[in-house]
Amino acid sequence: MFGKEIHKTRNWCVISKFILTGALFLTACDAPVSEEKFETDNDEVRIDQLISGYAQGTSYTIITGDDSLLVSQQEIDNLLKDFDTSLSSYIPESIVSRFNVASPGVYYFDDQQQYFQQCIEESMRVYDRTKGAFDPTVYPLVAGWGFLKDPGMEMDQHIVDSLLAMTGFRSGIDFDYKNLGDGRFSLTKKKQGLRMDFNAIAQGLSVDVVAKYLEEKGHENYFVEIGGEVRVKGRNREGHFWRIGVDAPKESNDGRDEIRDITNVVNLRGGAVATSGNYRKYYEKDGIKYSHTINPVTGYPVQHTLLSATVWSAQASTSDAYATAFMVMGTEKAMEFLETNSDLHLEVLLIFTNKKGRMEKFFTPGMKRFLD
Repeated sequence: MFGKEIHKTRNWCVISKFILTGALFLTACDAPVSEEKFETDNDEVRIDQLISGYAQGTSYTIITGDDSLLVSQQEIDNLLKDFDTSLSSYIPESIVSRFNVASPGVYYFDDQQQYFQQCIEESMRVYDRTKGAFDPTVYPLVAGWGFLKDPGMEMDQHIVDSLLAMTGFRSGIDFDYKNLGDGRFSLTKKKQGLRMDFNAIAQGLSVDVVAKYLEEKGHENYFVEIGGEVRVKGRNREGHFWRIGVDAPKESNDGRDEIRDITNVVNLRGGAVATSGNYRKYYEKDGIKYSHTINPVTGYPVQHTLLSATVWSAQASTSDAYATAFMVMGTEKAMEFLETNSDLHLEVLLIFTNKKGRMEKFFTPGMKRFLD
C-alpha cells in the first residue's frame, strides 16, 4: 500500500469513446465497480474484458481491447501483493519498512523480482536530474507539517532544520546502494532517522509491472490504472485510441467527486500518464494555505502558482515521479527543466494561475498532439 495519497491526487477518468456522463469514471472518480458490465454512450465493456479490485490502499482497473482478458483477478492480486512485500511502508516485513526502522549500518536484502531495485534506481536518476526536487526521504517533513494527522502542529525554522537533518537522498552521503546481482542488494543507512517513502513513484511502477505481465500473457491492447496512474497500449474495443480525461483544478480538501470537471481529453495509443496537483490536498491555518507538496530543499510547503502537472512518458513510474517533481519546482522552473532535458522525451500539461489569478495552460508540442 502506498498510502493515503499524501503526495499526489487521483486526477484521471478513462473515456471509452466519448466524454461520458458518469457511466465510466473508472479511475479517479469511483471505487471498483461490481456490475456485470460498464455501460457507455454507445457500447459496453464486457465482464470478461475487465478486472477491477483493491490494492495498495486504493482501487485498480484493467481493461483490454482484445477479445477477452488472458489473466485472472487472482493473478493480478497476487502480483500486487508480491510487489508490496518490497515497497509498501504499511507492511512491517517489507524491504522498505525494515530499512526504515533499522539503525545506521549496512543491510542486505533479497529481492528476486527486483521491484525495490527498479524503484530505487529510477528514483536516484530522477533525484539527480531534478537536483533534489524529487526526494523519497521527504516523509519526516510531510509528517512534521501535519499532512498525516495533525495540521495544528506548530512549525518554526528550528523544527524544520531538525527534520531536514533526517532527510537526504544523496548516494554516498545519506545512504549507499549496491546491486549485488541475482536479486540481492545492499543498503547502507548513513544517518539516524533516515527513511525512504516511495509513494511518489512506486504506484506508477506497479502499473508498469502489471502492464509487463499483460504483455507477457499476449495482450496487445490494454488499459491499466492503479490509484490514478495510467498506462495503455494499442486501442480500445471500438478500435479507437484510449481516451482519458484530465481533471480541471477545483479546490476541495475532502476529495468530493461532485466538483470534478474535465479540462482536457488525452488520446493515447501507448505510454503512461500521471497527474500531481496541490488543489485538493492542503489545509489552512491563521489565514495561510499550506500545500501538501513539500520542497525537500527548503523543508517548507511550496508557494507558487502551479496547480497541476500532467506528465506522459513511456513508463508510469517515470510519469509519476516527474509529475511530483514539477509540483515542487513550480511553473517557470518546470518549463526550464523541460527545455534543458528534452532527451527525457516527457510530454507535459501544466495548469497554473497567471498574475491576474486566471487559469492558464502550458503544453509541450507532443502533449498538444495528444489532446482533442
